[in-house]
Amino acid sequence: MGLIQRDEVHEALSCLQDNVALAQVRLAGRFAQSTSALGIDERANRLREILLEAIEVLRPPHHLPFRSLESRHYDVLSLRYVSSMSISEMCSELSLGRRQVHRDIEEAEAKLAQVLSAWPGLEAEEASNDESGSLRAELDALATRQEEQPLLESLRVALELVAPLAERRAVEVALRPGEHTAHVLADAAVLRQILVQMLSAAIQAADGQPVAVSTCEDGTHSGVVIDLATESDLPHARQLLDAQQIAARQGMVLEIGSRQLRLTARRSSALSVLVVEDNPSAVQLYRRYLPPPSWEVRSVNDPRLAYEAVKSNRPDIIILDIMMPRMDGWSVLATLAGHPNTAQIPVVICSVVYDPELGETLGARAYLKKPVTQAELLAALERSLLPRHRPASEPRPPR
Repeated sequence: MGLIQRDEVHEALSCLQDNVALAQVRLAGRFAQSTSALGIDERANRLREILLEAIEVLRPPHHLPFRSLESRHYDVLSLRYVSSMSISEMCSELSLGRRQVHRDIEEAEAKLAQVLSAWPGLEAEEASNDESGSLRAELDALATRQEEQPLLESLRVALELVAPLAERRAVEVALRPGEHTAHVLADAAVLRQILVQMLSAAIQAADGQPVAVSTCEDGTHSGVVIDLATESDLPHARQLLDAQQIAARQGMVLEIGSRQLRLTARRSSALSVLVVEDNPSAVQLYRRYLPPPSWEVRSVNDPRLAYEAVKSNRPDIIILDIMMPRMDGWSVLATLAGHPNTAQIPVVICSVVYDPELGETLGARAYLKKPVTQAELLAALERSLLPRHRPASEPRPPR
């Protein structure tokens, strides 16, 4: 079928938020992930996720100021197709003329076509040997299978699986379960796989020294902690980097340090999210990324109503846009942080404007730049929900 052309990309981006139209564009037939979908909504959702992840590839490797020349391709695609800005609004936002904005959009679409031409799964699932693409395809199939899982039982099964490796390496693995380990939300097989990879990596890195395994609880989360007696190269272990991606897609957080591994998963109860966002397409995307029964998503499209909505609904976490009419997100964040009854509710900023230092100063727990993938959003939410942030490099020593 050849390389993807700019007009195919333009056609798909122009109906990014219309499932019926998006499912029928030419690009929908170019990827195995979308062609294998059974229904219109699933086909559209899979293609939309591919497009959003491809746009993310255009984000500069280092965080550059908004409107900088190096981030132009990423910025114009985000403003035009993710935030649904008109050309006039983009001219004002970017301080550019209409002809320049049109030219930049065309160049960005052409660049995106180049990215998609090398995308895993193009034309046929077997056509790509890219490891990250294969992992992404498998994660797409696993992301909706979350159920209540007994964490301690899953850990014990994983320990049995790695017992021969521990014996071969002459490593003593001691399990010290906590007193009140609850069920967590996860896919059973995926949870066991992550635990096995963590234990395997720890045993191989232990160099014959003992490994301590324990369970922990923190607020709405439960977890597993693996401690090594000495420093190691765990942060560079390939199986752990893969496991970290898998955990993020499943809504879990895997922290990797030189002497400690910590997997944190949410206990089995729905968490409420309040989205403060004036763009209905963005709200729809968040609802798809955060489905029930794990999440309960509510939204408010007028930032002036945000404080009252937070005070009355008491959400577990807030997703906040910055560029909104009538009242900007910075003012909303400052208002929430300034009131004792809302200051403790974590806020995750998700915006095309990128200023993480200001966000942190005003009280945001995390900062994401649009467009955002499901894995990025889940990881940011889960980390922000943790009662405290522990550097993985500062472990509790084995006893």
